[in-house]
Amino acid sequence: MGQKAKAKEKKVKDEKFNFSEEVIIGLKRIDDTPVESKKNIKKQKKKPNNINRNEKPKVQVNKKNTKKRKNVRNKQKEAEIKKKKIIIKVIKWTSIVVILVGGGIGALLSPIFNIKTINVIGNSVVSTDKIISLSGLQLEQNMFKYKNSETVSNIKTNAYIDTVKVNKKFPDTIELVVLEREATYMIEFANAYAYINNQGYILEITDKKKDLPIIKGIKTEQENFHEGSRLCAEDLKKLGDVLKIMESATSNNVAKLITNIDITDSSNYVLYLKKNKKTVYLGDTSNLSTKMLWIIKFNEIEKKTEGEIFLNMNLNDDRNKPYFRKKV
Repeated sequence: MGQKAKAKEKKVKDEKFNFSEEVIIGLKRIDDTPVESKKNIKKQKKKPNNINRNEKPKVQVNKKNTKKRKNVRNKQKEAEIKKKKIIIKVIKWTSIVVILVGGGIGALLSPIFNIKTINVIGNSVVSTDKIISLSGLQLEQNMFKYKNSETVSNIKTNAYIDTVKVNKKFPDTIELVVLEREATYMIEFANAYAYINNQGYILEITDKKKDLPIIKGIKTEQENFHEGSRLCAEDLKKLGDVLKIMESATSNNVAKLITNIDITDSSNYVLYLKKNKKTVYLGDTSNLSTKMLWIIKFNEIEKKTEGEIFLNMNLNDDRNKPYFRKKV
């Protein structure tokens, strides 16, 4: 082969080599691209534009909101329906109650329930007519016109009345059940007598004298003496001692002999036995049973002899003995 042919062949080879190298280089560039880049390129191709990406979520959100709104509206409708039903029920039952109440009131105010009879039970001191008059009740008036509390208050303005119970017996009768206070002692008051009970209530002020023990030495001011009032605290305390004395005297059959009790000194109560003409210096409320036995003994020994019995000593001490002193 000639030099020209060799040179031509070499040239061809060089050209082929360069071409191949370019191709190879091009392939290398393609092959050298990272896999992740390829994926990103593919993703970029597949990804929608910004408008599509923003529109999709909006459609989804709107669907959810629409459902929520529908649920809210349904609940609101249900609530409104329930309210309407409740209102209808309330109106219905209110109408029924109004009708019943109106009818009931009409029936109660009818002449059927007008008072025809008033009965009073339990009274002995205060007359029936007086109690009925105090009550304010009137015949031929509807019994429901009067309140029980007012009737009770009216009757209790009388100091003798302790408690009152009003019974309405349909259709036309009223029953008044009273419990009276009992006068147990008297207090001399000016030119009259004040009757009191065991609780110290002044029941009556009168010039009539009852067969009751008279209590002397009272500290209650005279201006506080009126029917329905009560003795002062000091007198009430002493009255408690008087009750103890009289209880012991009653159990020993001495109470009927006592006509006066002087409570001036609580350490030395004084009893007056008018029928037996004797004054007893009782002392305090200790050893009451023993003291009552001594009163009985001296009455038996001295009988109608006027004098004084001294029991105001410590009877637990054998050196102290009760004694009787004849009035000179």
